[in-house]
Amino acid sequence: MDCLAPRRSGLFETGNRLRGWHFNGLLLKCLPPLAALMDPLSAQEAFIIAKKIVRLVVALAAIAVAATLFAQQGTKPAKAAEGTLMLQGKNYPMAHALAYESTVNEEELIVVVLSGQAIPGEKLKEAREKERDGDESDFKRPYIKLQFTKEGALKFWSASAGNTSLGRRLGNATGELKLQDGRVSGKASQPNETEEMFSAGFDVRFDVALLRAGESLPATVAKQPGPAANVKPSVTGAFKGNGKEAKLAHVSAHWREPFNNQPSIVLVFSEKDHSKDKKPDFDAGFGKFGSALIISLNQDGEIFGCQVVHTAHKKQGFSSIGQIKTNNFEFADGKVQGELTTDGQAEVFGETWEVNLKFVAPLGEIPKEFQIADSEKPEKLSEKAAPETAKDQLNVKDLALTKDASDVEYKEVVEHLLFKSKANVKSVCAELSANLKTQGWTKEGSDLITPASSILKRKRGNAELTIFVKPENGGSQVQIFTEGLSWDEK
Repeated sequence: MDCLAPRRSGLFETGNRLRGWHFNGLLLKCLPPLAALMDPLSAQEAFIIAKKIVRLVVALAAIAVAATLFAQQGTKPAKAAEGTLMLQGKNYPMAHALAYESTVNEEELIVVVLSGQAIPGEKLKEAREKERDGDESDFKRPYIKLQFTKEGALKFWSASAGNTSLGRRLGNATGELKLQDGRVSGKASQPNETEEMFSAGFDVRFDVALLRAGESLPATVAKQPGPAANVKPSVTGAFKGNGKEAKLAHVSAHWREPFNNQPSIVLVFSEKDHSKDKKPDFDAGFGKFGSALIISLNQDGEIFGCQVVHTAHKKQGFSSIGQIKTNNFEFADGKVQGELTTDGQAEVFGETWEVNLKFVAPLGEIPKEFQIADSEKPEKLSEKAAPETAKDQLNVKDLALTKDASDVEYKEVVEHLLFKSKANVKSVCAELSANLKTQGWTKEGSDLITPASSILKRKRGNAELTIFVKPENGGSQVQIFTEGLSWDEK
């Protein structure tokens, strides 16, 4: 059949070659008229033959479409991001990427962020605003941020993971970026520099759509409240203390008082069944259910409390904030699920521990007592509050402490304050809260107070305090992160 003579380039190739639907059209043209097939004595047989020919046409069309899709998919990258960030001896896989145009210090740049979890649209908007104002933007840890010129040269990089953050730098890093058809692709790397104060290195690749100036990600869909899902709680993985394994077989999720004006969740993992206990987080912290792990976090998986209880530890129930993170955390459809990991062994108070768990647990609507009142929700300001003048700023050395505060250290470079007290954690928190209240400081969110560690947040005008209290040598050690205080010599 001359009308079906194949071209040299092949049946399903593109360009000036035959496409699949062209072939089908030609095939239909080559069909003889149905009347020619009609045997006066066998019209039914002719009808059957025609049906078979139509089926053949449909099958060939399906093959053509499949071939076209296969060719298109073959040109797409397998992953938007891949690679590893190495920071302080730990490796963090990068699975997500975001690229956007931004103005940094009045220079137009292309910013590529690789992270362990997807980046919400609200975070991108916040990052662009900070960069426009000359501030450093940040994202959910772990992440690495690469800043390229419009020509594709790597200008700066920064990264954060665990409790370590590295600001803008270039060092020995190399990288390249190419922009084509609305996508940016490239790579960047730096050898792991273990001799530096903060050992760091990375090796990453990316291929992702570029968000132009004015373009944004879709807003995060608000989680709809609903009943707890009919799902069986389960936990798998490893939990070690001083090298010894403990089998965490039970997990539960509960709402707790808000922290930092955000709804908060507590996850309880334990060796023994705690499902009938009215205060599982409290009792698990004192070893009632064997080895246990109590995690406090918000709905996005940001951890702000971690209590470690392991029978192999001499000192049980200590806090290890910053040593643990979530991966692929999700709260939706009446359940929470995700992963918990320390990315290897962590050391606290001379004890070692590590965890790598995967879990799922039902969690329903927020009880009224744990819902955030509208009056407590943070207001969105159209403009930044005017900074306080120097005469209005409280000097750090006038900050209210406990009466028996000793070994006071003022670290001006990082604006941290440290001191010790002979009282226990709970007593120090009570006295410090009362003294700060008298000085005009107000509470930000709910305090997290446990025998192992405590976190307090206070605000006074434009100044803020984040206070960590932990036990030490029969007393307590207090570390205060300050913002907005005067550090001038008195």
